[in-house]
Formats: sequence, structure tokens, C-alpha cells
Amino acid sequence: MDIDTALTAFRAGNFRDAFTQLSDLREAGPLPDHALLAFAQAAGALEKYEVCLEAVDHLLEKNPTSAEATLIKADAFKALGKPRFAAGFYRAFLSLAQMMNDVPAHLQPAIARAQQECQNAAADYQQFLHENVAGAGFNVNGGPTRLGQAIDIMFGRKTIYAQSPSKFYFPELPQIQYYDYRQFDWTAEIIEQAETIKDELAALIASQADFDPYVQHNINAPKMSQMGRQLMGRTDWSAYHLYKDGAEQPDHMARCPRTLEILKAAPIPKIRTVSPSILYSQLTAGSHIPPHSGVCNTRLICHLPLIVPQGCWLRVGNQTREWRDGEMLIFDDSIEHEAKNPTGETRIILLFDIWRPELNEDERRLVETVFNAVDAYNDVGT
Repeated sequence: MDIDTALTAFRAGNFRDAFTQLSDLREAGPLPDHALLAFAQAAGALEKYEVCLEAVDHLLEKNPTSAEATLIKADAFKALGKPRFAAGFYRAFLSLAQMMNDVPAHLQPAIARAQQECQNAAADYQQFLHENVAGAGFNVNGGPTRLGQAIDIMFGRKTIYAQSPSKFYFPELPQIQYYDYRQFDWTAEIIEQAETIKDELAALIASQADFDPYVQHNINAPKMSQMGRQLMGRTDWSAYHLYKDGAEQPDHMARCPRTLEILKAAPIPKIRTVSPSILYSQLTAGSHIPPHSGVCNTRLICHLPLIVPQGCWLRVGNQTREWRDGEMLIFDDSIEHEAKNPTGETRIILLFDIWRPELNEDERRLVETVFNAVDAYNDVGT
């Protein structure tokens, strides 16, 4: 009796003979890896799963990246009624197979099977969590609250988004997508006077005031994002600025004095070339603002709804909300966001920025100093 004879029996599907012969040979001394792999497979075929696991563990100790041994172990755990252990090894097998330049033909059918096992395990895990969370009295449907978001992320219904400003990042600020407008003591005063702001907007519309494309080409800034290239010069997203990047727009301001007076209640930053940004933002029927992030995470953006057809929405990170009269959307625009007007009417909101409430006076002064310094540097040689 020799290894070749045992392997011939194995390849012929005579697993009992192969197992018996290889078992005897193993008692006489260690088997080479290819023979030990056949022994483990034969043991599995004969439902001797504990023996199979013991043999395959020897293989994995020497070669932990063996895709074939990993698959055998996954199948053995599944047969033993240990689906959670099995799922871990099915996932490992898929990872190892993905790293191969050429997956051996005899392993290729196992890929779809392993993927299905992983999906089944994920569904079982989610159901287990679902039952336990619901059993503890929590709403498993998630939602916009912190609890709801945690549940949605845990169940894979939402992705985690982080602040990713394009120019300036201030560390250790909370990752909050939408703020509750009611937590600010000045929002009620502005919302109560929304009709006054609407009146000034209506006068602009009646006079056919020009709304300029929100994204315009700057001859001194040759680089532009993909979103910028898509939207440059287009009027489906347009604006009527009262302040633009910190600069007053005197003619426009003169036409909206009450709006500016009302906004004095808000903690609006004053930073050269950055803030205030105060504007009527217009989205025409069917228009879409692609996903993008703002320049810094030290401010929040406020949207006061003025003309808001039902169905228009704003997504910030993994939360999507609609504009509604009598409310205000306040969000961190350094987190990826997008907006769409899927209706057949125009949407217009009043947009302005405010300081993040978490910044103290020294921190705000640093932000002002940094942006003023950048502006001064850019002025050199002009």
C-alpha cells in the first residue's frame, strides 16, 4: 500500500478505500500536503467531520492561505451545524479566491456556493439582531434619530459618511449630518418671518431679476471638480446672491433689506472670500445637483423653504429629507450631499451659512485668521 494507490482510489471516488488507506499511512508517518488534503476531503465525504477538521487544521497551520483547505473547513463546519463558524471560512475562501490570478477549475463552482452561504449567514445574523433589538423595545425600522441611524447602519441599510471638506478641516467636530433646527434659539424668529422674505423674493421674480448660474468659471482657478464641469454656466441651478463668498452684492442687497435685517438673528460668520454666503437658491423643474462636499467643516448651511413643491429632496450623507414650509434644514455641507427637484415646478430656498455651535471664540478666530491669510497670500502679485 502506498500514497499513489490511495490517491488513485480517491480520484476514482472510492472515498472509503482512500480514507482507510491514507489513515493507515498517516499512522506510519506524516502525509505530504496533497495527500493530507485528499484525506480531509475523503473524511468529509464520509461525514467524519471531526477527523476532517483535525486534518485540515494541520494544513492551515502550514499554509493559512490555502483556498482549498479553507473551503473544506467551511463545508465541515456547515455539516456540523455550525453556520456562524462556516460563514467566516466561506468569506475567507472568497477573499483568497479573489486574490488568485487564475482560480482552478475545480474550485470555480464553489465560489457561487460560498457567496450564497455568506448571504444566508448575513440574513440569519440580521434576523437575530432584528429579534433582539425589537425584543428590547426599540423600533427596528430605524429613522433620522441617532438611535434610528445606528440601527439602519447596523442592518446595512445606510452607509457611514464622514466630513470631507475640500479646503479646511477642523478636527474633533461631531459628525452630524442634519441638525435639529429647534435646538437653535434664533431659528423660530426667522421662520416666523418667512412670509416677509417670500414677499421680497416675489418682487424679484415679478421684476424678472436675473438668477445667475450657481457654478461659474473663474479664469484664475484652472482646476475644477467634475461636478463643477458638469454644472458650469447652467441655469437649472442658479442663485440670486446678497452676499457671495463674503462679498457684498450692493444692488441685490438694496432690493432685499428686510431679509437681511431678519438674518441678523443668525450667527453668520464674516470671513473674507468665504462668508457670508446669503442667496436665493433656485432649482428648476427636473434639475439635479450631483453629490459634492463643501470647502470647510467649521460652518453649517441653512435652508429656509420659500417655494417648495412637494417631492423635492436633499440628501446629506445617508439621510434624505424634503423641504417643508415652516421648517428649516440645517446641515453640515462638508459631508457629501446632493439635491434634486423631480417635480415640474421651480424650487427656491433662502440659503445662508452659520458658525458651527461647537466652536468657541478662539477657534472661530483661528478659522478667520487662516482664511484671511489664504486670501492675503492669493492677493500677492495680483
